[in-house]
Amino acid sequence: MSFQKTLNKIVFNKYTIPFTPFYKKYPFYSCTSIGSANERGCIDYELGLFYNRVPKASNSTIVSNLVRLKLAEEISSKQAKNIFRKPSSLSIREVEKFEALFKFTFVRDPFSRTLSAYLDKIDRCLNKNTEYSGEFISFKDFLNSLKNGKLYSNLHWAPQTSILLIPLDDFDFIGKFENLNEDLAFVMSKVKGQTLIESDFSKEGPPSTKASDKIKKYYDAECVELIQKMYSKDFELLGYNNTIG
Repeated sequence: MSFQKTLNKIVFNKYTIPFTPFYKKYPFYSCTSIGSANERGCIDYELGLFYNRVPKASNSTIVSNLVRLKLAEEISSKQAKNIFRKPSSLSIREVEKFEALFKFTFVRDPFSRTLSAYLDKIDRCLNKNTEYSGEFISFKDFLNSLKNGKLYSNLHWAPQTSILLIPLDDFDFIGKFENLNEDLAFVMSKVKGQTLIESDFSKEGPPSTKASDKIKKYYDAECVELIQKMYSKDFELLGYNNTIG
């Protein structure tokens, strides 16, 4: 990215987005990038919904189902994420109508979500790609880098509560990655009374990391403690157990 593009992005994030009607009503105080978080807001007044996408919590599957409902056609998950309105684009009048939307998000156990982020963004893309790889980065190395200042550097591993664009209590429904089929079916039933569209979920978005099945392989006592401390608010507010069973 050129210097001018970088500068434009910084100015837009710092001096434009925070002063739009949506963010005047819902100020964003998180340590994460407001620009990146804003991109995770999906609004559609025709379908009557607001979906706050959380990376590594099946957001590709969810948004693809919503787009099929809206367009009645299949498009890539990358394209699908750009179909909906972003919060910063709303007018004052649209923000006034925002309250009437069905507002939902999906979250994930911090242990498996953080491991999935590592396997997808570090292990898969760095350690196994000779063009970019240097010294091997272990999962514990990765967690220590988050502890030492990089926790909010990327929304794929930032605490989920730091990504939410409205107060937790303002959501009408908070689905769980661990209960995806049932919770997504409920969401679809709330959106114009539709039912879940049949789909091969394995083809939605990047290949699955199967992180939930690899917890015991990657976590020792030190890793567990690091996750407990860094994601304490997620455990507390999202209803997850902060120990590994």
